[in-house]
Amino acid sequence: MSSFIDHSDEGFGFQLNTFCGKIDTYSVTVGLTPAEITSIKADKDLYLWALQVQDDTQKFAQNFTNFKSLLRYGSGTEVLTVIPTPPPFPAPPAIVAANVQKRFSDLVKRIKGSPNYTKAIGEDLGIEVAHTPFDPQLGKPVFKTTYSSGGHPHLIWKKGKFQGVEIWVDRNDTKGWVKLERDFHPDYTDKAALPAVGQSAVWNYKMIYLFQDDVVGSWSAEQSMTVYGSV
Repeated sequence: MSSFIDHSDEGFGFQLNTFCGKIDTYSVTVGLTPAEITSIKADKDLYLWALQVQDDTQKFAQNFTNFKSLLRYGSGTEVLTVIPTPPPFPAPPAIVAANVQKRFSDLVKRIKGSPNYTKAIGEDLGIEVAHTPFDPQLGKPVFKTTYSSGGHPHLIWKKGKFQGVEIWVDRNDTKGWVKLERDFHPDYTDKAALPAVGQSAVWNYKMIYLFQDDVVGSWSAEQSMTVYGSV
């Protein structure tokens, strides 16, 4: 087992939140000062706020892109009644210095250097991780969708230790779900012909991991995208 800092933005936020929710229990044991605890909690508050604002902003950007595309290419059956507006952001907490991750990493090293530190404490604080063997059958892809410069669906996925993914699509026609492609190098752009000019369609996607040329694990959650005909 070893200490770790989660490399993903969301994972690091979860780790900070877990740590700050439990550190008061162990502060005296591992020799932290009240000032150090106040500092890391302030770091956590601003970082979680930034994650929330980023997520809200990205959702608004996608909604506004859809609105703009309907405005330009709508088939005539859609009714535009509301212009998307930016979401109201929560008030920011107190500003902190840059490099929250380094301060957190330094604090973790201090805690682990305490003579009273145990792996059980580390596990509870979320700073110890067990090295479990890689099991392909536990894989479940998580992917995001966006648009390529030509308006085609662009699927963003992570490969990890897997060989690739098998991508399926449902274009809301009589075919239903069909295998689209086996992709071995992230990311993937669906270059199928877009609808006719002035028309739109909803395409649905899902994917499952590949390992040693076989599908393994569980299907991802399904993602839907509206595609538009362009000139």
